[in-house]
Amino acid sequence: MLSVLLKVVDNLLEKVLISGREEPEAPLSPAMDAVIRVFKRVTGLSESEGDGKAYGAAGVAFCSIRLLVASTQAINLIGKQGSLIKSIQESTGASVRVLSGGML
Repeated sequence: MLSVLLKVVDNLLEKVLISGREEPEAPLSPAMDAVIRVFKRVTGLSESEGDGKAYGAAGVAFCSIRLLVASTQAINLIGKQGSLIKSIQESTGASVRVLSGGML
């Protein structure tokens, strides 16, 4: 089951809340797939663009996304000794910061 909740203010999409059940056998969870689809829609990328390619400055001029993750799940995003965050940064050219609760 996948749930997507959109908040529209003055014809502008302000917030998207995505939740879904994990499928351990799937290479990409349904919720993460939905996050990628929303990102592509908002940035104007086609479904085939951005698949495993680092665009850097040649792609979207600037896009800032804040992904809120429960503190109990943060380790799954960070990885052991930050290995997953480092991999995300190297493969996408993205800048990833992990903020404490007070900075949100």
